[in-house]
This record gives sequence, structure tokens and C-alpha cells, in this order.
Amino acid sequence: MIQDVFVIDGVAHAYDFSDENRIPGCAPERYRNLQKFAYMLGHESLESLEPGYLLTPEEFTARFRAEDLAHTFFVESDVDMVVHHSVAISSYFRDGAARWDTSLELKRIAPDRVLLYGCVDTFAEDPKPAFEQMEKMASEGAVGFKFYPSNGFFDTESNRLVTMIYNDPDRAFPYFEKARALGIKHLAFHKAQPVGPGPIDAVRVEDVSTAAMAFPDLTFEIVHDGWAFLEESAIQLMLHPNIYANLECVANMVVRQPRRFAHIIGKLLQYGGPDRILYATGCAVNHADPILREFMAFEMPEDLCDGHGYPQLTAEIKSKILGKNMAGLHEINVEEVKSRINNDAWSRLRRKGKAEPWSAHRSHLASKPMQAVTEV
Repeated sequence: MIQDVFVIDGVAHAYDFSDENRIPGCAPERYRNLQKFAYMLGHESLESLEPGYLLTPEEFTARFRAEDLAHTFFVESDVDMVVHHSVAISSYFRDGAARWDTSLELKRIAPDRVLLYGCVDTFAEDPKPAFEQMEKMASEGAVGFKFYPSNGFFDTESNRLVTMIYNDPDRAFPYFEKARALGIKHLAFHKAQPVGPGPIDAVRVEDVSTAAMAFPDLTFEIVHDGWAFLEESAIQLMLHPNIYANLECVANMVVRQPRRFAHIIGKLLQYGGPDRILYATGCAVNHADPILREFMAFEMPEDLCDGHGYPQLTAEIKSKILGKNMAGLHEINVEEVKSRINNDAWSRLRRKGKAEPWSAHRSHLASKPMQAVTEV
């Protein structure tokens, strides 16, 4: 915990951008471009400039093991629990950009600290394989499902990025019905950030409004909420009680772009209030520790309170965003979890002192030959 606040990071990613994870059908140059995109947009532009935090391209694109990711959250920072989102992007990655097998290993080694969201590939003509995958993930412990607006494939014949808009009753709604049939009611959607070349319609947020109205018994997290389409995102919170703002990569801005972060969190609070905003970093996109420290220290600039009417982030609001809202969403008894993790392996390591940034990941990489990647 940090300042007696129980922290649940709403998105963890066990990334694998290694060359070995490229599918044969993805051209090496195209794959290198994705590596560059992920490093420059996600990591290099937002990572803390304190010594030790900025990863090299080789370190960032290497596979993150479950042990190293758990160490990053629970020993190198003050995070108590995480929600791991697996990610497919099947036109690039053989085993997924954030791997399900690593999800399961993360849950195995930190069972009381990890919730799992399974990835759903909605882009095939026949939904049966995706339904079977959802069934498998649910049987293996998934408590939510993650949806992407694209699988990353650019169709040169039609000159368009293959996408899914999630307000389509025929194409999209069957996946939500399947989740409900499996007893899973928490759905998360990558939005607001670009996913590839072409128009940005697929990462707009309005389609989720339609889905949320059609499925009032399910919850819908807009991941990266406010990165773009801020006004629309804030209005969603005002109008739809089952839509949640997930701050993955948005919370990260508090480190290097605090003014931009202030506008986003201020508008979401102004329109939607503090009860459906979920703290998340997407680590390993950036290290969890500087983000959490800066979020705890953050105060809304007075000129934005005066000029825009943004509320101040009080200690009570921060505690809701950092953990209470996610705990409520998943019916987590925080006091019981505290008791179970108080003397687990991760707490025992953390009591020895906060470890150096990325130390487990770097130690693992140092023990094996490093594969070079194209300079970014």
C-alpha cells in the first residue's frame, strides 16, 4: 500500500514484442514498425526520466516473464493487486502481444493479487473459435474479457484496416451474450489510442454507449479513456451507469505530462464523478512506481479549477480511483485480501526495501543472450 491506500492497478500487460513472437505471415519490416510504434508512443514518451526507468528498445521488446512483472508491481512499487489483460492482435503475434499463458503463470505465482481478463478475437467470419476460446479462458479463471477494435491487419485489396465496431447487433452482440452465458459480466475495450493505419473511427467511444444500453447487466470499461475523444468519454460517464473509465496510459501522463493529465481527469470527474474511474498503468508499458507516486502527490492546478470548474483530487477521491472502485466492481473484500497477502512471498520481499526499477526483468535478460532489434 501507499499512504494506507490499497492499490489495484486495473491493467497489467505481460508483453512479448520479441522477434520470436512474430507470426510468419507478418513481414519483418511491418513487425519492426509495430515494435517502434509501441516503444515510442507508449514507453519512451511517457516513462519517468528518473535514473533507471527508461528501458532500451531491446529491453522493452523482450518477453516479460510472469515473475518479472510481479516483481515490478509488488516489490519495485506499492501496488497490491493487478488486473492482467491478455491481448491477441493476431495479424502480428503468434502467442499474443500480452500472452494468456503468462497471465495464467502470473495468477499461479500471486493468486491473491491477480485478476485475469481474457482476450477475444472478434475478427473472423466464424465466431465459433472465439467462443471456444472464451469458454477455455473462463474455465481457467478469467473474470473479464478484453476487446480490441482491430486485429492489426490492413487489407490491401479493400484499402482498409480490419476493424470491429461494437454497436453491431449481428457481429458484436453475440460475444457479449456469450460472456454473459459464461457468467462473466465485465468487458473492457481498447479505445482512444490508434491501433494502425487508416481512419480512427474504430477507436472512437460512442459504439460502447449503444452496447452498454443493450446490456445493462454488464459493465463496460473504456480503456485509455480520455486519451482522445475526452468530451465524448466524459459524457458517457454521465449518461451510462455501467460504463467505467479505465485510465491505462492516461494515468501515466501524470509523470511527464501532468497538465494534460489534469485536463483528462478533471473532465472525467466533472461529468461523471469519482465512483467509476479505475486507476491503471498498463505496466510494462511504463514502470508502475513513478506513476503511483506522482498520482498520490498530484493536485489539480488552481487555474484549472477556476477556469474549467474541475474538482480537486482529494485523498478520498484518490483512494476510490486507486482501488476502491475496482474492488467494488469485482466484489473484492479488501480487508480479506490484505490479510492473505500480508505475509506472502511478495510482501516479504517488499519489506526488505523497494527494489530497483525493472531489476528482475533486467537480471533475467542479463542471464541470456540479448537479441538485437532495429534501432528506434
